[in-house]
Amino acid sequence: MNLELSVTEAMSTPVATVTLDTTAYDVANILKDKGIGCLIVVNDAKKPVGIVTERDLALGVVSRNLKSKEVLVKELVSPKLISIPPKSTLMDAARKMDAENVKRLPIIDGEELLGIVTVSDITKVSPELFNIMVETTEIHSSDYDYAKKEIIEGICELCGSQDSINYINGKYICKNCREDSEEDEDEY
Repeated sequence: MNLELSVTEAMSTPVATVTLDTTAYDVANILKDKGIGCLIVVNDAKKPVGIVTERDLALGVVSRNLKSKEVLVKELVSPKLISIPPKSTLMDAARKMDAENVKRLPIIDGEELLGIVTVSDITKVSPELFNIMVETTEIHSSDYDYAKKEIIEGICELCGSQDSINYINGKYICKNCREDSEEDEDEY
């Protein structure tokens, strides 16, 4: 198992950043152009001070029917940046993600942003750790309906592909396998 790998071995670099005065409109375009789900927010001294995600845009701009060119990142960013030091293991990162209910952790050494590690990064490097993360979440959330919740990314137990997966009939399966099984049911 790759549970003791360092977060620096799985992190993504370079990390896209924005300032507190960047507009939500610009954030949305950067996310779209780069094909990513978050940006690290830095202050004038380039010190990481927060994170802004697609969800922040949806809740802070779209759901409030605001004009994205008039909303600044400082109005969207959460006041606490949850990060992890570079000497941490992937298991440490998985535990922290679970404890803090986040999907991304900036890797910060002192005040320097080194990279970012996401659930997807962990899944690519250590699929077995992803399974542990899912099991831990199930234990902590016994009332959670996994049949209706799509997991961001994981390993399909039927075909082995890395994709968005759902927990259905006791297995984590991707959309293609789910559709195939639904087609098989329709044939009867």
